[in-house]
Amino acid sequence: MKQVVVKLTAQSPIAVGEWMTSRSNVRESLAYIPGGVLRGALAQAVREHLGGHASSRRALGNDDPALKQAFDACFGKDGARFGFLMPFGTLEWIPAPATALFNKQRDEYLYDTLFALLRGEDYPMECPNTGDRLERGRGWLEHKGDQWRKAKMPQPRAFVRVGLNRQLETAETNILYTLEAIDPTDADGNPVEFRGVVSFPDAASESAFRTILDALRWRDGRVQVRIGSARTRGFGAVALETVNAPAPAPQVDLEAFAQRAGRPIFTLLARTPVLVHDACGMPAPTLTPDLLREYLPDLPDSVQLLPEATRAERMLVSGWSGAWGMPKPVQQAFAPGSVFTYRYAESDRAALQSWLQQLALYGIGERIAEGYGQFAVCSRYHLDTDITQFTQSNAGGAQ
Repeated sequence: MKQVVVKLTAQSPIAVGEWMTSRSNVRESLAYIPGGVLRGALAQAVREHLGGHASSRRALGNDDPALKQAFDACFGKDGARFGFLMPFGTLEWIPAPATALFNKQRDEYLYDTLFALLRGEDYPMECPNTGDRLERGRGWLEHKGDQWRKAKMPQPRAFVRVGLNRQLETAETNILYTLEAIDPTDADGNPVEFRGVVSFPDAASESAFRTILDALRWRDGRVQVRIGSARTRGFGAVALETVNAPAPAPQVDLEAFAQRAGRPIFTLLARTPVLVHDACGMPAPTLTPDLLREYLPDLPDSVQLLPEATRAERMLVSGWSGAWGMPKPVQQAFAPGSVFTYRYAESDRAALQSWLQQLALYGIGERIAEGYGQFAVCSRYHLDTDITQFTQSNAGGAQ
């Protein structure tokens, strides 16, 4: 599978949120850009360039057959897959696992409880290095050099707005709302940049993607689009470019996990929301091996879920289809950071290694073309920050 690294540079405030799930008058923005947001913005720009768009009704060009063919190849069922774009300088990031513990006072001390849960060992809720209290880890983590660090996210900015009466062209009574957005510059005045990966199943979809970018460079020789909400009010302006850098290849180290745990195990850490359903079409309660086989066959029969070391959280996801000008359904998903742990027979290691490589590369579930359903397999974070390395098993009980 061919992969291309893309970069978005903010040129105005960006408001991106799951507002279909909220009725509040405060619209909170995400600090990152889901892949579907960029995918929809590009699709809308192409449809406008082809001669019209259902909701915006803009017509910027003619009905070019070559561009229409590129649209179908890039955004079709087996087209390009747009990963999440994060405001980090590296692509080696993960959400904080549900098994993680952070020092409340010192950001440099991060721990993980996965192997303690596997062995049924107690662990202290005080930092082994400083004695400060530990808390459930939240947020995002970067791997820089040989250390894990809490990632610094862009600070949102609140924009207070009033609703307008279209007949009187004055402020409407009792309609006041706050729109949260990402500032286009950081604390040092530098433009905020988001990086992600676009994957292509074949050469045709990659060529179609580059054809689309060439067609959208009709102004100033740059690809400039608007993403997110409040675009007609000046929000969401970004410049898109490809980066000449390799995408990180998935690494699956089964041997290291088996040695640390004392038995053959592997973990799946949800990097992005995972939309999977059971046989009845309901949101799946957990990722059982049978469910994994439904989405990606050939998982060895010896694989079994370990509930004692599995920590799953849920969230609601929705969205807006930029190409068609319609809302997407509100669905339940496993939240980023959910950890699923499995055991397997040692004789199945080679077959499992191949299966996990496919999972890490392609993902599972619904809306994978928008970056959902992505996993970090056997994340090094569990090994590098294992709390049992820093304290004895009888140092205290979990509180």
